[in-house]
Amino acid sequence: MSFFEELRQRKVVRVAAAYLVVAWVAIQAASIALPAFDAPAWTLRVVILLFALGFPLALLLTWALELTPDGVKLATSKVGNKRMVTIAVALIALAFAWYFVGQPALQRIAPSIPERSIAVLPFVNMSGDRANDYFSDGLAETTLDMLAQVKDLKVIARTSSFAFKGRNEDMRVIGRELGAAHLLEGSVQQAGGTVRITVQLIRAMDGSHLWSRQYDRPLADVFKIQDEVASEVVRALQVSLPASGREHLLRKRTDNVAAYQEYLKGNALLPARQVAGMREALRHFERAIELDPGYARAYVGASDTIGLLGEYAGVTAAESGHADAYLARALELAPDLGEAHVARAAQLQRLNDPAAAEREFERGIELAPGYATAYQWYGELVLYELGEPDRALPMFQRALVLDPLSPIIHDMYASALVATGRIDQGAKENSQLLARHPEFAHAYDTLSRIRAAHGDLVGALRAVDEQYARDPSAIARRYDRCQILIDFGALAEGKACLSQAIARDPGSDHALQAATNLKALEGDFAGALSLFDDIRRPNPWQRAELLLDNDRTAEALEVYREIAPEYFVQQASAKHSAFMYDPVSIGTALLRGGDATRGRALLREALQANAQRPHEAGEFGRKWFDAYAYAMLGEPDNACKALRETVESGYFRGIAILDVDPLLADLRSRPCYRETLAPARAKAAAQVDSARKAGLL
Repeated sequence: MSFFEELRQRKVVRVAAAYLVVAWVAIQAASIALPAFDAPAWTLRVVILLFALGFPLALLLTWALELTPDGVKLATSKVGNKRMVTIAVALIALAFAWYFVGQPALQRIAPSIPERSIAVLPFVNMSGDRANDYFSDGLAETTLDMLAQVKDLKVIARTSSFAFKGRNEDMRVIGRELGAAHLLEGSVQQAGGTVRITVQLIRAMDGSHLWSRQYDRPLADVFKIQDEVASEVVRALQVSLPASGREHLLRKRTDNVAAYQEYLKGNALLPARQVAGMREALRHFERAIELDPGYARAYVGASDTIGLLGEYAGVTAAESGHADAYLARALELAPDLGEAHVARAAQLQRLNDPAAAEREFERGIELAPGYATAYQWYGELVLYELGEPDRALPMFQRALVLDPLSPIIHDMYASALVATGRIDQGAKENSQLLARHPEFAHAYDTLSRIRAAHGDLVGALRAVDEQYARDPSAIARRYDRCQILIDFGALAEGKACLSQAIARDPGSDHALQAATNLKALEGDFAGALSLFDDIRRPNPWQRAELLLDNDRTAEALEVYREIAPEYFVQQASAKHSAFMYDPVSIGTALLRGGDATRGRALLREALQANAQRPHEAGEFGRKWFDAYAYAMLGEPDNACKALRETVESGYFRGIAILDVDPLLADLRSRPCYRETLAPARAKAAAQVDSARKAGLL
C-alpha cells in the first residue's frame, strides 16, 4: 500500500482539515473573548502557539491509532510498526521543539508587555494648517505627561510614541515596538475659538477599541478635556488611583492657552539637541513665563534648556544666573513637581555636588516615575561622577523602556557602554541609532569616541567633523576635535586647533578650559592653574591635580578631602573605586604631603584592585596609571615594566601629558622611558600620517 493511500485510509487528511477548521474558530473566539475578560496581551499568542504545536501531534496520533470494534488500538502491522518508530522519533523531536522553541517563545511573549501600559500617539491635526501641529501634538503630550504621574502605569515617553507621527502602521506593530499594551490616539480640529477633539483607547494586541469620545468645546476648555481624557484612561485600565493621586493627576499646569502653546512649541524643539533649536526653545519657554508667571513647567523648561546649552555651546554668567532663578521659582510654585527636582539634580551635578544631586534625582523619580529623562540623567551622574557602572547601566535601560525610540537616550546608552569598556556593544548600539537617525548630530560624538578607542584617528576625526557639519553651533565639538588630535600625538595640529577655538569663543568656560589644557601641554602648570581658576564652575578634581603639579600639596589635599572624604577615613580603601585615577592621585597627594604610610598603602591597593582591568576600557581602564603609581612609589623599574605592558596591550594614546607631567620628571630621565614608548609613538605617528593623507589635518 502506498504512503498516500495509507494517509487516506487512516483519515489523516480528514483529521487535518477538521483540526484546522476547529483551531481557526477557536482562535477567533479567543480573540473576542479574551479582551472582554481583560486577559493580558500575550494570552492570544499563547493560544495560537498551543494550537500550532498540537497540529502535528494530532496528525501523529491519527496515523498511529486504529479505531476497531474493540476500541482504539495501536497499529500492529509491519507498516504500523514502522509508523511507531516514526512516531517515537517525531514525538522526541516535538518534545525538543517545545523545550527549545516553545518555552523560550512563551518566555519572550509573556513578560514582555505589562497590561497596565500605554503609549499616547500624536493626535492628528485636522485643521488643514500644518502650523497648528504643535497644538495637536501638545494636547497628546500633555495627556501623556498627566498619565505618567500615575505610579502603577507604564507610559511610553513622547520621543518614542511620536516617532510614529504620519506613519500608517498597524496598531499591533506599534504596540509591539513601543512595548505598550494600549494605545491612545486622537484628532484635533481647531476653528477660531472652538476645538473638536476625538480620542479613542485601543488594545494594541488586536486593534480593538475599548472606548472613544468626542468633545466639542470652546478652546479655553482644552485643559478640562485633558483632565477628562486622562481620568477616563486611568479608569479604563483599572489602575487604582487614591484621592491624592487623583489631585496630582488633575493639577492644572496653566489656564493660559497662549502660554500653554508657547510651552508646547519649546518642548517640541528639545529632542533633536540642536543648538539653534534649543535657543529657539528657550525663547518660547521665556515667552510662556511672560504670559503666565505662575507656570512652573515653563520655568523648568527654561532652566533645563540653559543647562543643555551650557553643555553643547556654552552660556554666559547672566544666562547661568537666569537658569538658577527659573529653577528656584519652579520649585517655589510646584514643590512636588518631579521634573523640577530632576532639573535641580542636574544643577547640583554641574555644581560638583554629586551626593546632593543623587538625593534630588531620587526625589524626582519618586514624584515622576514615568519621566525617562530622569533615569537618563541619573545614570550619567552615577556613571561619570560616582563611578558605579553596574548601577548606572540599568538606569539607562529603564529610560529606554520608558522611551524606547529616543535618539538621545539611545546615544547616551551607547556612550555609557563605551565608557565602561563595552566598546563593541556601544558600537552596535551607535550603528543602529545612526541607521535610524542619520541626522542626529550628537551620535557622531559617540562614534568619534568609538573610533578613537579602536585607535582609528581618521575615523574619529571624520565622525567629529560629521557632528560639527550637522550642528555647527555646537562649539564644544571644536574642542573635542583638538583633544582627539592631542590624544593621538598630533601636538602641533592640536595646539593650533585649541588656539583657533579659543579665538572664536573668547572668555567662555570652554575657551578657558582649552587654554588651561594648552598651557599644561606647554609645561606651564602655573599658567594653567591661573587660567583654570577663572572658570566659573571648575572641575575640582582637575584643580587638585593642577595644585599637585604646582607643588601645592596641602591645598590639593584640602580639595580631595572635600570631594572624596571616603579616602580620609580610618579604613579608606581603593578597592571600590571604578576610576583608577582617584586613589592614585589621592595616594600621591598623601605621600607627598607627609603621610607616607597611608599614601603608599592607597597606591598599592589601587594597583592591586586594577590588575585585572584591561588597559583600554573606556573611562575605567588602566591606561598609563600603573606606571604613574609605580613612579610615585619610587619604583622606576616597575614603572617602566607597566609602560611596556600598556604598550604591548596595543594602547598608544595620551602620551603627550606623560611627556610634560612634572611628577614624572624622574621617570622620563631614564632610558627605559624613551625606549619603551617608542613603538607606541610609532603607532600614533602612523595614524597622524594617515589623517594627513586623508586631508583631515
